[in-house]
Formats: sequence, C-alpha cells, structure tokens
Amino acid sequence: MVRTIFTELAFFIAPFAVYAVVLMLMRKDARDRENWGAKVIGGLALAGILLVAASLVWFAHYGGYKPGSTYVPAYIDKDGKLVPGHTK
Repeated sequence: MVRTIFTELAFFIAPFAVYAVVLMLMRKDARDRENWGAKVIGGLALAGILLVAASLVWFAHYGGYKPGSTYVPAYIDKDGKLVPGHTK
C-alpha cells in the first residue's frame, strides 16, 4: 500500500519537478517566487491530478491479477520449503 501511495505522489510531483528543471535550463532561479505564480502552480497541480487519475486507470486496467483468478497464500510444503503466494 505504501508503494502505491509513493507512486501516485511521484506522479503528482512530476510536473513540478519538470518545471523546476526547465527553469534551471533557462538559467532562471527555480527558488524565485516570481517564477511560481498562482496560475503556474494551478496548471502544474491540474497536470499532476490528471497524471494521477490516468495512472490509477492504467494500473486498475492493466495491473493486478486476471479476473476470476484465485489467490493461494504462501505456505510451507512437505519438504519444509516456503512457497510464495500466487494465483491460479
């Protein structure tokens, strides 16, 4: 669950990071408040929200297990070896 939260957080922060890199490449100070106006932050937040929504749809559609599959939890077999959880 923590990995999912960090993944979605990374998708939200990505537009802000890209904008900061663009500012640096344009030889502007990324820490200057003048470069981070309300419209810029709003646009970057909207882009981040759209990326998060798209990633949630993508992972819901293409991630996870196949529909109708049954999860078999991890167990120890007859030889004493741990068999990891899997789906059938």
